Amino acid sequence: MDIQQTLFDLFGRRIAESGTYGVVEYIVYGAVMLALCFFVIFPVLDRRGIKFNAKFMLALLPYILLGSALRVLEDMRILPSSWNPLEPAYYLVTPGIYLLIAAVAIACLFISIAISKCLKKDSLKTFAAIGLILALPVTAFELLSFKAWPGFLAVIALVIAITGLLVLAFRLLRLQLLKDGLNQLAVASQALDGSATFVATQFFKCGEQHPLSGAFLDLLPISFIIVKVALVLLIIYYVDREIKNENLGGFIKVIIAVLGFATGLRDVLTLGVGTCL
Repeated sequence: MDIQQTLFDLFGRRIAESGTYGVVEYIVYGAVMLALCFFVIFPVLDRRGIKFNAKFMLALLPYILLGSALRVLEDMRILPSSWNPLEPAYYLVTPGIYLLIAAVAIACLFISIAISKCLKKDSLKTFAAIGLILALPVTAFELLSFKAWPGFLAVIALVIAITGLLVLAFRLLRLQLLKDGLNQLAVASQALDGSATFVATQFFKCGEQHPLSGAFLDLLPISFIIVKVALVLLIIYYVDREIKNENLGGFIKVIIAVLGFATGLRDVLTLGVGTCL
């Protein structure tokens, strides 16, 4: 039996042929990514003294934008795609793009720390600047290619409204959960993912790749946004209450924000460039 062919049949054929994920791919890819995050990335960065807070998340955003923008170039058929991990194009689609951007971001973080030690500068500002230099050319190209500005702007308006109203409501109720900047970013990320998917599938011709998301959209489209925002609020509440290691708690929130912003930015850029028309 050809092992490579068997693995492709199990984990790649459905995605390659239909562009959608099955339950098996969803669980396996998710488990592998979480294992890498918590057993490799977190211990390495934690030992280096990296603090996972709102400032770190903001510095990381350009790298997330880079990954999403590269993924959209594949959607536009400008870059090739592959489901073979031995081919470079594999690292331009999910899950390979996550591995590529994680490697780039970690390498740039270490470079930023080294540069900042020499120049006596803030390492996170250097880290963010390098990310912007990498992300802006690709993003600018896509913005100049936009064909669906109304859809793009509708998503941005929804995200601002949802996040702003939640922060205001929690403040009026004197609840502390959304006073923290990282918590606000985590909520905004999932609001972006939910809003982009909702607008793209309900008002344009994009489909949903993930089975669980598709089930909510089929049941009641607006429920997808509600469930995502409610779930992230529950998770960050649990983390703040139960996780005693503050840096680990921050890392969990960063993972939530990365997942939301990565898929949300990809979806809203895909919507903007006209792939869903």
